Amino acid sequence: MVISAAGMAICLLCGSCGGPGTRESAAGSASLSKGAGLPLSEAFREVREEQEEREIQEAQERAARLEYYHVCDSGTIVEDALTEEETASLFDSSEISDEVFARMDGVSYVENDNIALSELRYLRMLYMGFDGQPHVGEMVVNEQIADAVLEIFRALYDNGYPIEKMRLIDEYGGDDDASCLDNNTSCFNYRVVEGSTHLSRHAFGMAIDINPFYNPYVTWENGVEHSSPPGSEPYADRSWEFPYKIGGEGDLCLELFEEYGFTWGGNWRTLKDYQHFQMDS
Repeated sequence: MVISAAGMAICLLCGSCGGPGTRESAAGSASLSKGAGLPLSEAFREVREEQEEREIQEAQERAARLEYYHVCDSGTIVEDALTEEETASLFDSSEISDEVFARMDGVSYVENDNIALSELRYLRMLYMGFDGQPHVGEMVVNEQIADAVLEIFRALYDNGYPIEKMRLIDEYGGDDDASCLDNNTSCFNYRVVEGSTHLSRHAFGMAIDINPFYNPYVTWENGVEHSSPPGSEPYADRSWEFPYKIGGEGDLCLELFEEYGFTWGGNWRTLKDYQHFQMDS
């Protein structure tokens, strides 16, 4: 059996090279070290250097993964156990970059006299998916509510509140119906209120829809109930408990948004928009 100098140093440290009852004198240790071809101190130094190199490599690989989470696609699973500082860094607000605007231009954002691009902010956030794993999400909101939204979603994340998806509505061609049908949580979209010519609060980045398939938009026409998106009809009945329901007893999502001054569409009288939270001023 051949033992390297580094391996010999480890053996000498733990005594694994000697059997039961072995009595190694300082001279014996020295002779073993000499037989390995390196002084004992040199062997120890080699072990330390190898360990330091491994630690540096692991730190560099981790830093690269963390940097990736800042630029990866929405929905990417965060596989690392994050420290508090690392988690905080992934709840970030920035101005709309050229890259993000290229995705929004002519889709969720069009030239208008009501909201300037400079008034919007791009958020990167973490959310706990329906699969129980942390994911990276993104959202565009009005700069006036950016900090509040970051704090709300950080609290939801810390408490394991489930959100299925968090993508820019541009991924759906700006189609609100398609986004809701896919149960996507989103905010900004320059559009009018359904069935009207009035701009939605979404057009100003001041409204957020959360898990919309399970918290539908409900209207009554001639006494007939209509639920949007299609297929969400069972969830229009708020008298029964089901997963992902906003407004249930002790619902953290509703509590947080109301605490920060948002109005909930589930409290409206003439229609119900259970997915919808908006800031009115």
